[in-house]
Amino acid sequence: MLMLRLTLLFFFFTSLCLNAKTIYVANKKITKEDGSLNFPFSSIQKATERAFPGDTIFVFEGIYRERVIPIRSGKKDKPIVFLGQPGKKVIIKGSDAWTPNWKDERDGVYSAVPEEKLFNDLASDYPDSHNPFKVNLASTPYQRQGKRELERGYGGDSTLVYTCGQIFVNGKQFLEVPFKKELVSESWYYESDTEKIYIHFGNLKPQKQQVEISTRRRIFAPVKRNLGYITVEGFLMEHCGNQYPTNFWKTDVWAQKGALGLQAGHDWVIKRNVIRHVKTFAIDAGHVDLNGKKYEASNNIIEENYIIENGSAGILSNSSENMIIRNNVLLRNNTMQFWGMKRWEQAAIKCHHAKNGFIYNNYIADNYLTYGVWLDNHFPDSRVSRNVIVNNGKSGIFLEMSDYGFDRLFVDNNVIVGNTQNPIYCHDVSGATIMHNLLVNTPKQKKFGQGYFVRQVDPRTKTYHHSLYNNIFAGSYPVLDFNYPSHRSGKQRIDFNIYDVDNADKAFCINKASDDPFPWTHEEFYKLIEKELIAFNDLEGFSDKVRVALTFKQWKAFWGVHNCSNDENSSLHPGIKVEYFPENHELLVFIPFKLNKMTSKNHDFVDVDFWNQKIPQNGKALPGPFQNLKQGKNLFKVWEGLKILEENKLPDFSEFHI
Repeated sequence: MLMLRLTLLFFFFTSLCLNAKTIYVANKKITKEDGSLNFPFSSIQKATERAFPGDTIFVFEGIYRERVIPIRSGKKDKPIVFLGQPGKKVIIKGSDAWTPNWKDERDGVYSAVPEEKLFNDLASDYPDSHNPFKVNLASTPYQRQGKRELERGYGGDSTLVYTCGQIFVNGKQFLEVPFKKELVSESWYYESDTEKIYIHFGNLKPQKQQVEISTRRRIFAPVKRNLGYITVEGFLMEHCGNQYPTNFWKTDVWAQKGALGLQAGHDWVIKRNVIRHVKTFAIDAGHVDLNGKKYEASNNIIEENYIIENGSAGILSNSSENMIIRNNVLLRNNTMQFWGMKRWEQAAIKCHHAKNGFIYNNYIADNYLTYGVWLDNHFPDSRVSRNVIVNNGKSGIFLEMSDYGFDRLFVDNNVIVGNTQNPIYCHDVSGATIMHNLLVNTPKQKKFGQGYFVRQVDPRTKTYHHSLYNNIFAGSYPVLDFNYPSHRSGKQRIDFNIYDVDNADKAFCINKASDDPFPWTHEEFYKLIEKELIAFNDLEGFSDKVRVALTFKQWKAFWGVHNCSNDENSSLHPGIKVEYFPENHELLVFIPFKLNKMTSKNHDFVDVDFWNQKIPQNGKALPGPFQNLKQGKNLFKVWEGLKILEENKLPDFSEFHI
């Protein structure tokens, strides 16, 4: 009866094309393995080597400790499908159980040397070592300055290194420390000279615990580039020891190689997986041209995945085209808190060169010391829409490095609440159109806290051609902070916004970061603004010597001097209150004014709101992402997708896999 049900369940997959077949994998050893239902393969890789376009590799419940390496492409309408058993927990681990002869080092510390045969993933895409413990991280985590930082001229301790290894005890990740003297309970240290691993078990006896160590650098990724038409669905992937991709564009040693990697692939679908507890980042979805070869990293879809609690980033991509990232949950990534010089390859989602990309309907929250979405180094014709981006450790969205005319990137109808630095932060960037967003609740800080912040930090591109229309700004102060429109800055378009400030509030700033180095001293800059606003005698100086703070009236007058009619149709409405309740995903928005007289900027490209409902195109659209917004108290449930998980918890797989 069981076999009959399984046969019927997967008839759909095997009937996708006339010659398609299903290859079965089960976590059990049998004498005869041929991939049939009665004699399934015992490893996913064995099935992979026998899969051709149109085939489905069906993997039964269990733990598979292996690196999966797809070796051939599917075809259009005939993908090769890797499918975990629906409703069951199908785990691919980059770790192995470790049961050595422990040496008691006293005070809760035990040591052992892992046998080299444990590190049996000999894939050819490891240019250094296949043993994660023998590979030093390319940058140091936890903001510590180590050997790599010293080599790059930033200063550091030449003896301070971290490895790509990981250790888990009874499923809990232990903390790596760079010196043996720093060992405390639930931590470990690798001694490179002796290859010993020291683990502080506290009061536990190691012989009675399940100890797992990362033995593979990656979990699921081809070696061959540019494979296409592959679907990966229904797996839990965890524990691999991958590298931090410092300067990934220069060397393959530090390339973007996620636990799950597309290896410059095209037409992949990554769906309903859980990727967690990997050393650095979960998914790579682009390519780097290191050898003069061009690859087509295009038309990939990443949807409905949990990407949670990884060491650095969630999704990284370089040079992708037509990539879609939708309906995912990205929580608590960058657990190793990478931050500082040459530690910039982290965010929940970070994309370089994303051409015509679409990031929408994702839940991006509580990622440590990093950004929700980071678009870097050009993003022509891309869009970020209808996401919930809350409580991340830097800004909700970071835009960096482009030189475009108006309307080359659209950021619309997002709920961006409570992120540490800014709802949206921009430097060395141009061409972004920000429409119908809720941009609220950033704590005031010395340099940050603005609702929208634009500045030049490097003389590589420009900071002009920003457009801000139909947004609601509340609970962030200052509201706006733009650089002076000269040098590498220039014309901006700002109108039809709602600002939660009063007429007397100095909530609008002009900063002098219009080039690097600054074109003016702070005295020269203040006098420049003072001369342009000669009619006003109450300009406020700048405590940080970088910006001048203006009232709304002064702000509009300033832009008028520069032939920009900015904020002529925007309005001030103090008293807007926004509060987000993560336990039930409800957003409370209090609007203290009537909305029936609002006017708006139309754009036929931004035609639906947060609820995917039509936005009026008659100049009467409401500001913000909700076209059903009303005066008074509004209570919106803004997330009804995948269940949001508590720390170190997994979904109910019977509900997660449909």
